[in-house]
Amino acid sequence: MKAVAEQTSVLDGIHWGRFIFWLITGIVLMIGAFVVWRQVENFLINDPRFRIAEPEEYAGQSPDLIVEGTHYASASQIRHVFAEDFGRSLYLVPIQKRRRQLLEIDWVADATVSKIWPKTIKVHITERVPVAFVHLRPNPRDGMSRFALIDRDGYILRPRIAARFTLPVITGIREDESLADRRARVRRVLGMLKEIGPLAAQISEINIADPNNLIVEEHVENSVLTLILGDENYADRLQNFLANYSEIKTKRPDATTIDLRVDGVITAVGDTKSGQ
Repeated sequence: MKAVAEQTSVLDGIHWGRFIFWLITGIVLMIGAFVVWRQVENFLINDPRFRIAEPEEYAGQSPDLIVEGTHYASASQIRHVFAEDFGRSLYLVPIQKRRRQLLEIDWVADATVSKIWPKTIKVHITERVPVAFVHLRPNPRDGMSRFALIDRDGYILRPRIAARFTLPVITGIREDESLADRRARVRRVLGMLKEIGPLAAQISEINIADPNNLIVEEHVENSVLTLILGDENYADRLQNFLANYSEIKTKRPDATTIDLRVDGVITAVGDTKSGQ
């Protein structure tokens, strides 16, 4: 029994010795790997071959920042996102953070940011698509009317270059309302325009101040009439109005506002601007 106990003790000593050996070996390897990694990291950070050129060296635009997909988005805003990266190593660029910053620019719907070694940042922008002009409240400082663009998600867009858009005008949307409310209003207008199809060609303006009561400005012959459409059956109500317009014009030549909110019923209102 004593011999067996001594043999077990020797085996336990061998096992512990091996454990300690591998533990020390593992620690040494980890320390070595850390030291090597620090040396590699210092090399990536400090070697001038990985340094992103500063814009000042190239008349305001760094050749190491490549931006694709932009037409209306502000180039200066995009460059500003990467301002602190110019003059330092590509290794230090936080691409996920930069992507989040790009998404804060009004025209940017999506963005990808890539590192191309040794020192290039490549950015691809997907821009928002405007679906209408939006007539905003006048500027309180000068009282001037303001127009902007808006996309289907309710983002207000301001063009920074000359561009021509053939889009309807929406009124009744405010900058200070929530994005969700603006989105709901725009989607209601788009739904109405889709429903009426070709009839939308003569509509110049849609008032969505009350989402449950759309009001449109319709060009009919040589007149511009205000049509109150309500919240449904837009196509049927417009078609009924157009089919009976000649009779309406004969009986009420002064009518500039037409209430179509009741299906099958047309109510002509006098010229509200002149108080009739």
